[in-house]
Amino acid sequence: MQPDSAARVRQSWAMVLPRRKTVCRDFYQRLFARYPELRPLFKVEIAEQADLFVTMINTVISALEHPQRVRPLIETLGARHADYGVHTEDYAKFEEVLLETLSDTLEGELDAEGLAAWRQVFEELSETMQRGAAR
Repeated sequence: MQPDSAARVRQSWAMVLPRRKTVCRDFYQRLFARYPELRPLFKVEIAEQADLFVTMINTVISALEHPQRVRPLIETLGARHADYGVHTEDYAKFEEVLLETLSDTLEGELDAEGLAAWRQVFEELSETMQRGAAR
C-alpha cells in the first residue's frame, strides 16, 4: 500500500477508535438488517464480536506497508471463517456495509481517496482470508 493511502487509513481509523463500540454496534446492526442471513454466522455477543473486529483492524493497520508480517494470521482467520460458514460472496456484503458505516461515521472527514484506501485494505484482507479458506 502506498504511504499516502496508509496514512489516510490510519488517520480515519484514529478518528473511529474513540467511538469504536458505538461504530461497531452500528456496523453489525446495519449488516444484519441488510443481510439477515449472516446473523447465524456470529455465535458470540455483538460486544465481544466488536472487540475482536477492532483488534483485527488494528492488526491489519499495523502492517499496511508490510502485509507479509500478518499474512499467516489473516490466512488462519480466513480458514476459521470458512469453518463458521462464511462464503466468498459474504465478503462483498461485509465490505459494502463497512465502507458505508465508516463513511457515515466520519461524515465529511472521509473523502473519496480515503474511501478508496479503505476499499483497498479490505479487498487485500478479503483476498488473504479467502486464500486461507481455500487451504
